[in-house]
Amino acid sequence: MDKQTIETYDREAERIAQLHSSLTPGRLYTLITEYFTKTGNTLDVGCGVGRDTQWLNQHDYPALGVDASEGMLKQAQQLYPQVHFIKDSLPDLTNLNDQTFQNILCSAVLMHLNKADLEQACLKLLSLLQANGHIIISIRETNAIDHRENGKLYEPFDINAFKQFFVQHQCKIVLEEQELEPARQLTWYNFVIRK
Repeated sequence: MDKQTIETYDREAERIAQLHSSLTPGRLYTLITEYFTKTGNTLDVGCGVGRDTQWLNQHDYPALGVDASEGMLKQAQQLYPQVHFIKDSLPDLTNLNDQTFQNILCSAVLMHLNKADLEQACLKLLSLLQANGHIIISIRETNAIDHRENGKLYEPFDINAFKQFFVQHQCKIVLEEQELEPARQLTWYNFVIRK
């Protein structure tokens, strides 16, 4: 994970927690309901302040949240003390040991990796996913010329190469869609991938 991005999340964790308390990712929750297996072991990669990890647990997707930012995890543990969170980061996720998951959520994370780490991160996600399990990935671009927003990296990515990677690894792209975020005029890409 990009060091400057982690440092920015550490500094802004309290503000982000306040912001996320007023936002509900309705489309993401719809996709989870449609594609994730109820009661299936679930991983929320890049859980941030824990909002989505909490939602998963409340809706019968027993979830573990992982994040690279200590500041974000501190907020998560304060807000949702009954949920299990650990510090870890892509591309390696070394603290998960030999665990595997039926459902993996990776929302607003992969764009913070540099190109050199993206393939390794996707391989790691696949190694953690059980057969016939689903990964939901949500990523977005930036309008910033230097690919940084308030210090956070938004690495440009090749959507076709991204999809081809999963196809080459015997996965099926079950759903691919784009969503425009009107307020900031940003495009989000949502993928549901089955192993």
